[in-house]
Amino acid sequence: MFKIGWQVYRERLPEVIGERIRRRMVVVGAIVASTAFVVLLLVGVLLDRLDDPVPGPAGVVVAVVVAAGFGCFGASLTPVGPKGWAVPPIPGVGWRTQEAIARYYGRNPPAVDPQHRDAVLHGLLESRDQIVRVATRSFLQFVSWVGLVLGTVVFVLTFPVDGDRMIVLLGVWFMWLVISSGTGVMGIRTLGRQEQLRVEAEALPPVPPAPPARGRPGTPKGSKLSLPGD
Repeated sequence: MFKIGWQVYRERLPEVIGERIRRRMVVVGAIVASTAFVVLLLVGVLLDRLDDPVPGPAGVVVAVVVAAGFGCFGASLTPVGPKGWAVPPIPGVGWRTQEAIARYYGRNPPAVDPQHRDAVLHGLLESRDQIVRVATRSFLQFVSWVGLVLGTVVFVLTFPVDGDRMIVLLGVWFMWLVISSGTGVMGIRTLGRQEQLRVEAEALPPVPPAPPARGRPGTPKGSKLSLPGD
């Protein structure tokens, strides 16, 4: 399922995240990275005046790597479309059908009921593109996590850090990893399941429309017998 989702993501990415948006993301990332690099260098100069100075070359390496991580995070915040994603509600469909469609996205899903064909295909393409946008943000945030972790490793190897601070850093980076990568991984899985549902639903015959109600429009419902005195 992840393999199918990754294929769908790669096919839709150039169209969903167009060239104009990609340029904007690069510009925002470059501005954030440059600003972060200057700030980190100033912090390094300040630390150099303290009792425990940060080594010069190592400090520059830490600044470059961490600034690149902040740049990727800034690029991930660039507006690329609607925020968030979920299986959209389907107007005019009962709650039982909504629950049945939600089960199609779970583990060990049942086969698509022919009666749910149109409901499954409703809004599938729009939701797919929205997931591609959110997954792109998530992957950029994951790259930013990699940059921050590498910078932290270089910093720890060249500058003494006590155990308590190290535990705090590990906890912060672990939470960042879960937050940054979790949405992207679940998005890729959902893309794969959506593609499977699309193929399965399109292979089913269309559901015929419901027959019209009997009787002439505007006529009162119920018994047509008249009572005495009516």
